Amino acid sequence: MTEIVAVISHKGGTGKTSLVQNLAYELAQTRRVLAVDLDPQSNLTIGSGFDLLETRPTVLHAMHAPETTADTIVQTASYSLLPANLDLALADQQFAGHYDRNDKLRDALARVEDRFDLILIDGPPNLGFFAFNALTAATQVIVPLQCQPYAFRALDGTLQLIDLVHKGNRGLHLQAVVLTMYDRRVTLTGSVESAARERFGELVPQTVIPVNVSVAEATLDGVPVAVYDPKSTGALAYRALAKELFRGN
Repeated sequence: MTEIVAVISHKGGTGKTSLVQNLAYELAQTRRVLAVDLDPQSNLTIGSGFDLLETRPTVLHAMHAPETTADTIVQTASYSLLPANLDLALADQQFAGHYDRNDKLRDALARVEDRFDLILIDGPPNLGFFAFNALTAATQVIVPLQCQPYAFRALDGTLQLIDLVHKGNRGLHLQAVVLTMYDRRVTLTGSVESAARERFGELVPQTVIPVNVSVAEATLDGVPVAVYDPKSTGALAYRALAKELFRGN
């Protein structure tokens, strides 16, 4: 059965898109992986090496016409991608009158999910239309937690939305709360880590994602950090996290 994992955060700047891209790369070494860009900023598409100005069908087209989903998918050197562009920002308005507006992504992915072992969805930093679609389509949720006190406090909104969607999607469950932007030199990092591990227990992986300039530089080059600098702390962390989260699959 295909695992569909939504990566959701109420807050921007958590390293969410980097988490999706680099997990997709690592897991694609042994699995058939599809990454879905469901953020109108389209950072996953850009970070995967695609030009937003090029004319191509996007996830928005697939949400309008699920039968076109397969033709919308593009290939990177490792994983498949359902791309986005800035037009995705119009989706909330375009589907406003649809009774099934929160099922649009689920219906699109249903046409292709049997082609993949794992689908990773990169949602935008809010809890609106796109987050609902991502969670409705998903079987699991990964929440990136930036190691800052206000980011920890913002978790409640994300968890409330997961609980709300779970009422209609009973297969949905929280897989992990991943500590990101981790900097051991900052005292508050340890405080946030302790609070997260006390609250969420084993849902917090032992692997943390450190602050690492190579991750940002790799994004500018349109490649995963493991391609840009395979020995960097960022590359090693994503590799370890992929093994920890998906080792039994």
